Amino acid sequence: MEKKALKEQNTQLQNLLNDTVFVLADRVENRVIGMDGHIERILASLKILVSAMFTRGVYTNELNKIDLGILYSSACLYDIGKISIPDSIICKPGRLTNDEFEIMKTHAMEGELIIDQIVSRTGEDVEYLRSAKLLAGYHHERWDGKGYPRGLDRLNIPLQGRIMAVLDVYDALVSTRSYKKPFTPEESVKIIMDSTGEMFDPLITEVFYDARKQFEKL
Repeated sequence: MEKKALKEQNTQLQNLLNDTVFVLADRVENRVIGMDGHIERILASLKILVSAMFTRGVYTNELNKIDLGILYSSACLYDIGKISIPDSIICKPGRLTNDEFEIMKTHAMEGELIIDQIVSRTGEDVEYLRSAKLLAGYHHERWDGKGYPRGLDRLNIPLQGRIMAVLDVYDALVSTRSYKKPFTPEESVKIIMDSTGEMFDPLITEVFYDARKQFEKL
């Protein structure tokens, strides 16, 4: 009975921590007009895409090495670095200047630094935090090497970053922003596919395209 009670207590604590992280991450995103529900959509999209990748046999060896439960829960923190971006930039009702965009780009590395601070503070370098760091630090890298913050290309970009790159851009396209109206799902899918081999991993976008109707339902 004691072991069962301890297991239930640990499960409750883990659920509490996951829900706390979700709410905090959601509040960070909601500073921006049109970001309501963004984190929830990203998590649902991530599960759809990973499931479709397994079904189609795309990067299954790599995915089998990843704890998917941790991947899904840690994805809440993929944009946590935006907490360091000033409201004057992140909430600007118009396109950013070049200087402002350079500041905006720092959120990827800032996300890594925030997670490193958690590791340093707690002394716990756990898989959850390692997963969150990969998502935060690499989701703006590009397949052609023209992304940021490191300018990595192709398979040098961690799989987590290559997956999140597609999902992050798609959600931005179909959503309202202070500087643009939403694109239709069809228009958004076309933009993604037109950027295949430049911004995005071709194998992942192929799976994304096949599963596009599931993303529309979100």
